[in-house]
Amino acid sequence: MKLPRKFRDDGGILLTPMIDMVFLTLIFFMVNATLSINPAIRVDLPRARTSLGALSEEIVVSVRTDKGLYIGERLVAAGDFGMELRREMARAGKRSILLQADRTISYETLVEVMDQAKLAGVGRISLATARKLSP
Repeated sequence: MKLPRKFRDDGGILLTPMIDMVFLTLIFFMVNATLSINPAIRVDLPRARTSLGALSEEIVVSVRTDKGLYIGERLVAAGDFGMELRREMARAGKRSILLQADRTISYETLVEVMDQAKLAGVGRISLATARKLSP
């Protein structure tokens, strides 16, 4: 005996495809978003095709063309850099820095800043770069 089938249409909206599209859009923007390190201090970073976004868990140290040293957004004197960096690491509880240096500064200046940071107790130094768009 064949029983009649009852089709039940509630007329509701299927949420599964909509949720999938929202998550895909969210992932797209997370992957393609460029994170700003410190927009208050303008530094012309070197370019690299493999550049990644910034991590918020590192202390940002900036070196400008006029050899101005910044820890976060605070300008520090070159002689006080090690002491100020130690103080910032103790305050933040971190031992890694993100060094963003202008691409026109000399190699010697960059090495001096890295050396002072190592003497201050920095465990890891990351160099910031900007994404190179064309090959």
